[in-house]
Amino acid sequence: MSFPVNSTSVETAPIKRAMACLQRAAIEQKIASAGVFVCKKIVGSNSWSQHAFGNAADIFPKPNSQPSYVQKELRDIANAVVYQATHKTKANRLRKLAVAEVIDHDAGRIWTPAGGWGPYSGTKGPHIHVSGKPLKTGTPACA
Repeated sequence: MSFPVNSTSVETAPIKRAMACLQRAAIEQKIASAGVFVCKKIVGSNSWSQHAFGNAADIFPKPNSQPSYVQKELRDIANAVVYQATHKTKANRLRKLAVAEVIDHDAGRIWTPAGGWGPYSGTKGPHIHVSGKPLKTGTPACA
């Protein structure tokens, strides 16, 4: 496996599969690391983050001093996750990833299987957020 996936607790099967798939895909060379579990609520909300269920990963690109380079890498990573979710690929052993949403924070866009890419006005940050399908609800075990 090429990039580390940091998690202090649980990971759902869809997120485990997504991280393993990305580690086998050509995009892995652009990824520095990914983080899964954080027991927290969504910023500015009373709803639990998918991270609190182990059902989300934040994917970070390899660092570079050029902001435009980092932005391109973020777009490439987001598009690669969507490609793996919409195509049966060799990296995913001829299956599609079970992804509920991909958030490209800095570009202000979100992808869902039903709606494709659309605008996103939530938090900013140099990472790509991936939530597994189905999305989890209720109160996580960590609460």
